[in-house]
Amino acid sequence: MKKKKKSALSVGFISLGCAKNLVDSQIMAGTLLSKGIRIAPSPEEADVVLVNTCTFIAEAREESLASIVSACALKKEGPCRAVVVTGCMPQRYGKELTNYLPDVDAFAGLDRLDKI
Repeated sequence: MKKKKKSALSVGFISLGCAKNLVDSQIMAGTLLSKGIRIAPSPEEADVVLVNTCTFIAEAREESLASIVSACALKKEGPCRAVVVTGCMPQRYGKELTNYLPDVDAFAGLDRLDKI
């Protein structure tokens, strides 16, 4: 009997804000790829959704929160098994977020992106 090959875990990115965030997302993607984790074509098709947030202005904070809520909805509806929030929001608001966003599985501020 032939064993089915287990497919690699996939991560879908939602990258918000400035060009630096896009670069940070690319760096995290490179780190994940080097560990055998594949990048999903879209967050809707991912096992893990990573939301790289921006908090520079009020509109950016609102967009970040809306994107996190949408990612958490994917966890309830589809193949997504976890939501990770990175970037400025966890860096700035830290532990407050765990109470405010209980459906998020992990937070990583700017100082922890290399640990993704």
